[in-house]
Amino acid sequence: MAESFLELSISDIPDFKLMKDISKAASRIIKAVQQKEKIFIFGHDDVDGITSTYILFNFLGKIGSQNHYCFIPNRLTDHHGIQQNFIQKVTDENANLIITVDGGISDFEAIEHLQNNLCDVIITDHHIVQHSVPKAFAVVNPKQHDCDFPFKMMAGVGVVYFLLKMMAEKLSISIDKNYLFWVAAGTIADKVPLRNTNRILVKEVLENWTSFDDDTLKNLDDYLCAPLNFTERLRIIKFINRLFSNGRLPDGQNLALELLLTEESEQKPIIYQLFAKATDAKKKKNDVNLIIKNITENIIDDHFIFVDFENKIPIEFAGHSASKIVKKHKIPAIIIKPKNGIFAGEARSAGRFNLMDAFEYCKSSLIQFGGHAKAAGFTIEKENLEMFQAKFKAYLQTQKNILFENETIKIDAILDAEDIEYLDEYIQMEYNLLQPIGQGNVTPHFLIKNFLPKRDVNKIKINFRNTDIKHDHHYAVIVKWSGKSFNVVDYRKANYLL
Repeated sequence: MAESFLELSISDIPDFKLMKDISKAASRIIKAVQQKEKIFIFGHDDVDGITSTYILFNFLGKIGSQNHYCFIPNRLTDHHGIQQNFIQKVTDENANLIITVDGGISDFEAIEHLQNNLCDVIITDHHIVQHSVPKAFAVVNPKQHDCDFPFKMMAGVGVVYFLLKMMAEKLSISIDKNYLFWVAAGTIADKVPLRNTNRILVKEVLENWTSFDDDTLKNLDDYLCAPLNFTERLRIIKFINRLFSNGRLPDGQNLALELLLTEESEQKPIIYQLFAKATDAKKKKNDVNLIIKNITENIIDDHFIFVDFENKIPIEFAGHSASKIVKKHKIPAIIIKPKNGIFAGEARSAGRFNLMDAFEYCKSSLIQFGGHAKAAGFTIEKENLEMFQAKFKAYLQTQKNILFENETIKIDAILDAEDIEYLDEYIQMEYNLLQPIGQGNVTPHFLIKNFLPKRDVNKIKINFRNTDIKHDHHYAVIVKWSGKSFNVVDYRKANYLL
C-alpha cells in the first residue's frame, strides 16, 4: 500500500469515461459549438469555481465557439446557487445551453425551470448529492450514487478537466497543458483530499513546474520567488489562490477570471487591483481574528454557533471564522449572518463529524443547504433560528463518540528523545516522497517521549512559539514538520491515537 501511494502517476488515474453522463455532456457541448448556439457558464466565486470557469471558457474558444459567456455570482450580495437574476439574464439573451461548474447539484427548482422553459442544462459539480439530482440534460458529478468513477472526492475543476478531455477525445485534439496548473490550484484551494486522483494531478504539476507557460503565470512571476522544491511550489500556488479569492465583483463578473481571460499585455492593471483588494482583505481578516478570539474566549460546549445580528464579522469572512474556531477548538462551528432579508450560515467541522448529515437532520428548519461533510452552508428564515439550533444540538447528542475523536491527535510514529536525530534523517530522505502535503494527506505527526528542552532543543529545529513550555521539564511532545522546522502541536494532553 505504501509503495502504491508513493509511485502513483498520471497513468494510474481511473478512466474518466466512467463518469456518469460525461460522454453525453461532451457531445451536447460540441454540438452547441458547431451549431453556433449561445452558451452560458454558471460558475462559483471561489478559486475552484473560477478555475473551472476559466478552463471551460478557454477551451470553448479553442474549439471554435464565438458565442459563449460566463456568469459568476457574488456571495457577498447573491444567495447561493442559481437565482432569478441569472435566470432573467439567460432568458433575455436567448441562451441555448447552460453549463454549471462547481455547483448546480442543489438547484432543483431553477434547473427544472430552465430545462423545461428555456434551454438545456448540463451540471458539472462535486458537492454531495442529497437524495436525487436535478432534472438536467446531463449531470456530471462523481458523487452520484450510480456513477462508476471510483474516486468520489474530486474538486469541481477536476470534474471539468475530465469533461474537457472527453470533448478533446471526441474531436481528436489535445488540450492545453496549462489547464493542469489551474486544476491543481482549484484542487488545493477547495481543500479536497490530496489522495488518489487529486494527489496525482497536483503532483504532476509540482514535478513539471517549469513546463507551464500560462500568460497569467508569466505576469505574476515578478511577485514569486524561484520555487526550489515541492513545499515552495505549493506555497506559490496557495499565494495565487489567496490573490484570486479577492476577485468578487457585481453583476456576474469576477476580477480573477477577468485576469485569466485577458491578453498578457493587458494583465498588469488587473493584477494591481487584485493586490490592492488582497491588502484590504488582510487588514479585515486581522480585525476578524480579534473578534473571533473575543467571542470564543470561554467556549465550554461541544459546538459553537454564533448568530451575528450586529454584523461584527463581514460576510466574506464567515467561512474563515468558522474554520479558525474548528482549528483551535476541534468542534463544529457555524457563523450565521443576515443576508438579503433572510439568514445565511457557513459551517465547518473536524474529524468524522458530517455537516451534511447534521443539516439533513435539521432540514425542516432550513430553506436549503449544500456542500461537503466538513464545509457546508445553508439559508434560513429568522423565525427558524432557534428551532435550527435546538435540532443541531439534538443531533450532536447522537454523535458524542465522533466528537470525542476530534480531541485526539493521530500519531504516525513514536520516538524517544534519544532517537531525535532520526527525524532529520526522515526529512532528508522521506518527506518529499509524501508530497503534496495537504488536506487528506497531512504532515506526519511524531510523538517524542522524554523530551527535555534544555537538553534536546538543539538536536533538531523545534519551534516553540505560542507555548509556555518549561525548559527544565520532561514532556511528551507532539511535533510536525512545517517546511523549515518542527512545530509543537501538543505537549500537555495524552489524547493521541497510533
